[in-house]
Amino acid sequence: MANGGHWATDDEWRRVEAPLLEMDAEIDRFAKEFGLRVTKNLKDWPERSIAWGSAIRRLIQLYLVDEKQLTFNLWLCASQDRGDERYWKQEKLINAKTVPEFKDSLPVLLREARMKLEAWSERDMELAVHLYRP
Repeated sequence: MANGGHWATDDEWRRVEAPLLEMDAEIDRFAKEFGLRVTKNLKDWPERSIAWGSAIRRLIQLYLVDEKQLTFNLWLCASQDRGDERYWKQEKLINAKTVPEFKDSLPVLLREARMKLEAWSERDMELAVHLYRP
């Protein structure tokens, strides 16, 4: 189970993470091909993330949207901090779909995601938030 967060039981955690486990081999294969690292279950939420870049941080994230329906989003985000402001460009390639609805197309979607993210530049970004810096 995740680190004692939102999920009341180990069985519930296994249920909500199970669809992602089905996708892990393909996600890992994609990340390895491009020399990237996959992180899992950030903040005790079922998700898989691939992030890279320094001047511009680029992120592909597959995460649980609805724990009852077991639907997921595939989200792309390029972000850059400029002083006390964060700029970004973001897009969802998958919006609230179950794994069977997109599993077969995941390899193509991951490649599309990477190409889009690599094409986005700071000129494409808009202000997302003012950062608090004490």
